[in-house]
Amino acid sequence: MLHRGWWDEEQEKGWRKSSRKMVMEAFEQEERKLKPNPQLLFSDVYLEMPPNLRRQRTALERHLQHYGEHYPLQHFQH
Repeated sequence: MLHRGWWDEEQEKGWRKSSRKMVMEAFEQEERKLKPNPQLLFSDVYLEMPPNLRRQRTALERHLQHYGEHYPLQHFQH
């Protein structure tokens, strides 16, 4: 593309700058939204939850009860 004159270094720099800006704006916009409820990790795949996932869910619930103040839980849906 460079050899045919279809693209040059200035266009490349401009494209990189505008692309980076668009990506960062999208990240910022999404970061302001509430995150999905962590329980969806366990309820959104199987019709009946297998025993290993029930154990993991229970472990997560206990962990969050004990250490919840260390997580930004206010940013999650209830």
